[in-house]
Amino acid sequence: MEPRRGRPLHNILIEGGTVVDGTGSLGEPLDVAIDGAKIARLCKRSEAKGAIRIDARGLIVCPGFIDIHSHSEFQLLTNPLAESKIRQGITTELVGNCGSSPAPAIGVARESLAGYAELAEVKLNWVTMDEYLLRLSNLKTSVNVATLVGAGTLRECVIGNSDAKAGEDELARMNQLLADAMLQGGIGLSSGLIYVPGCFASTEELVSLASTSASLGGFYASHIRGEGRTLIKAVEEAIRIGREAHSRVEISHHKACGRPSWGTVDRTIAMIEQAREQGVDVSFDVYPYTASCTALDTLLQPWAREGSDEEIIARIRDPQTRKRIIHEFVTPTESMEDIVTDTGWENINVVGLMSDVYRSFDNKTIAEIAEVMGKDPAETTLDILVEENLQPYAIFHEMAEDDVIKVICHPLAAIGSDGEAETPYGPSGKHATHPRAYGTFPRALRKYAIDKKLVPMEELIRRMTSWPAQRIGLQNRGVLASGMAADVVAFDPEKIRDLATYEDSHRYPEGIECVIVNGAVTIDHGEHTKERAGQVLRHKPSIA
Repeated sequence: MEPRRGRPLHNILIEGGTVVDGTGSLGEPLDVAIDGAKIARLCKRSEAKGAIRIDARGLIVCPGFIDIHSHSEFQLLTNPLAESKIRQGITTELVGNCGSSPAPAIGVARESLAGYAELAEVKLNWVTMDEYLLRLSNLKTSVNVATLVGAGTLRECVIGNSDAKAGEDELARMNQLLADAMLQGGIGLSSGLIYVPGCFASTEELVSLASTSASLGGFYASHIRGEGRTLIKAVEEAIRIGREAHSRVEISHHKACGRPSWGTVDRTIAMIEQAREQGVDVSFDVYPYTASCTALDTLLQPWAREGSDEEIIARIRDPQTRKRIIHEFVTPTESMEDIVTDTGWENINVVGLMSDVYRSFDNKTIAEIAEVMGKDPAETTLDILVEENLQPYAIFHEMAEDDVIKVICHPLAAIGSDGEAETPYGPSGKHATHPRAYGTFPRALRKYAIDKKLVPMEELIRRMTSWPAQRIGLQNRGVLASGMAADVVAFDPEKIRDLATYEDSHRYPEGIECVIVNGAVTIDHGEHTKERAGQVLRHKPSIA
């Protein structure tokens, strides 16, 4: 037998694995050849050679996971290795979600962003989106990063945190800031309509901004105005914005919160399907957990959160205003969310407690803290907010697993962590966190594709790769094919699993054997190589 001749030599050859290319197609026994930052080709066994050979026998080889809903904009500046994300196979993060983006940093927005920067132990030394992205690019991160432009941040830039209607001139200024930020690289627009000042924005204001984003080729991602009692109205609003702005819409972390709302996702998914039939390009993302996590002060009604931190704390301290706040904790209405009534103090864990008074209660429920302190839970919550200067977050155990399954199994669902790039060390390791920051993608694969077999693995991988790439508008990522960016994950389907829990949240997952980012081996045999080959993915506006 004559020796094999003419086999091309590539920089890297991932050999022996089962390739799941991200399109939803069944896996095939192929090798993946990489040259530089691109995939050279997929080939049959022994058709190519590699200067670096990666043994993928027994492994699934697929595109790097794309986290369509992330909040790592400040954490990446402290933790450029992106430990909790890259170790679960995430190679691209979309930050700037829920209405809050790292830029523009002017006016009241600069004050708010400075607070986030301080918590992450970062110096806020940028103003424009271009300056932020340049800082990120110069720092170099282990993951690729794209960012949305926050509608809440734009409102803070122009109007501040007041419950005021945007006038014609103010709206024009917000649209100009949005256009500038997108021309400098922003991917689109995000809103956070349960937060101040997003909750004060009218639908018409959001339509105007989403129209500007769409005109530049961007999309609209929304933490909608309610995920409990007002869920249906909130989904209707998101669809309306997409229809009137001619924009594609991403409903963020779609869920139904609070026992009275469980099962409502059947109706909202039907609404979304009907809207698509009518020409509105709307979809959603989801994380595989039954607990959410957000700022503790979202328990307060919007009027109580208006203005500066000092003004909010003064309201909480005022005896009469405090009585009103406490009354509203337990007085549900059909027009507003009522987390306390629908979830219960015993299902709200407070995280991020740093003061001497409350540090020892980190990750305890409000009910537990109140019992130890000998106080009413409502009073305890307000005392915590004052003592901790409004900074704590809370994990809300408020969703039904049946609803999570319905959302995650739907073909329109993308997987998004809603978490930050964290580490067990440094600023983020000082307190408990939501386990989604460490385990979202391995958990989804293990639980819903491998163990429960509710979604075929190839289909779930599509929802983690090519589908979010399509929604975001990333043309060269999310699929393993010749000429695409060399973002690749190799995982062991027998071993892959999340290890982070609510009780022990800072734990990396198992089974992610190799991660390659733009052709650089970043996770090797499950360990971080310290490579920082991630790119800043700037939007290239297309005029509609």
